[in-house]
Amino acid sequence: MNRIKCIIIDDEQHAIDVLEYYIGKEQDLQLVGTFTNPLEGLKSIKKLQADIVFLDIQMDEMSGLEIAELVNENVKIIFSTAFPEYAVDGFNLNAIDYLVKPVSYDRFSKAIDKVRKWYFSHNSVVGNPDYLLLKTEQKGKLIKISFAEINYIESVGNYVTFHCEERNITGYGTLRDLEAHLPDNLFIRIHRSHIIPLSKISAIENGFAQIIIKSGYLKLSIGNTYKELLFKKLNIH
Repeated sequence: MNRIKCIIIDDEQHAIDVLEYYIGKEQDLQLVGTFTNPLEGLKSIKKLQADIVFLDIQMDEMSGLEIAELVNENVKIIFSTAFPEYAVDGFNLNAIDYLVKPVSYDRFSKAIDKVRKWYFSHNSVVGNPDYLLLKTEQKGKLIKISFAEINYIESVGNYVTFHCEERNITGYGTLRDLEAHLPDNLFIRIHRSHIIPLSKISAIENGFAQIIIKSGYLKLSIGNTYKELLFKKLNIH
C-alpha cells in the first residue's frame, strides 16, 4: 500500500521534531527520513523515493533553494523557513507551499491539503491500512472503500469497478496500478480483468475461482498466468 512519502531536511532538530509530530498525525503520510545535513538529505531523496520534501532554506553547506533546483520535478517541495522574504524564490522553483516558522498545525494542514490535491491528481488510488481512497471522474471527489466490503474488482479499459456488498463503485485506473495499493495477504489477481479477496474464495474448479457474494456464489475465470501464484497462496499442490 502506498502512502505519501515525506522527507524533512532542516539543520535545526527542533524544527524537524515539530514537522515529524505533525506528519505522524496524518494517516496518509509516511515519514521516510529526516536529515540535518543537507547533502545527505539530497542524496536520500531519490534513494528513499520521496514524494514530498519539507525543506529549510538557510542551511550550512547547501541552501534549500539550491537543493530544490536539483530535485526531480516529480518530487514536490514545501519550504519551511523563518524568513518569509524567500517566498518568491521558493514559488519560482515550483514549491507546492511555503511555511513560515514557527509552523502551526493548522497551517501545516492547509499545506498538506495542497499536497493531497496534487498527489490525487497523479494517483487514481491511495492505499491505507484497511481501506482505499478512489479518485472519481468528479473533480476533487474521493470515495472511501473498506477492504472488508469488497467482493471482487473488475477492470474494463482504463476503469476499475469495485463490486461490494451494498454498492458498485467505478473509478479511473488499471488493475496494475491498483495492485500496488492492495495488501497481498488479503487480495490476489486471478485474471487480467479481476482481483479478488482471498477470504472470499470458497472453491477452485475447472479453471474457475468460486467466490462468496451476498446473493450466493459467483464464478470467475482464472487466467493461466495467475494460476501458479494463486495455488501457492492457497497452499494447493
